[in-house]
Amino acid sequence: MAGGKWMGWWGHLGAPKQRGIAIYALSPYEQRAFAGALHQAVFNTFRRVTGQAFYIAIPFGAAYGLYSWGKQNHQWRLSKEGHAHHGGDDH
Repeated sequence: MAGGKWMGWWGHLGAPKQRGIAIYALSPYEQRAFAGALHQAVFNTFRRVTGQAFYIAIPFGAAYGLYSWGKQNHQWRLSKEGHAHHGGDDH
């Protein structure tokens, strides 16, 4: 009982009958659930990847540039020229 009034059993809650509701159905033989799904998936994936490319490519390029510069600089500092430039014998 809700608020002291009997509402009815599940599925029969005592509401007035609804009118003006139209129900449409489509035969399973007329449905094409995956019509064009592969075609749309390819182009939708391409569109989404190209939309996010700058958010991934720019930081990746910057990180790769920093990594390659650091590796090259490290190799230069370990060379004879790098030791001579930074004071010789101190390791």
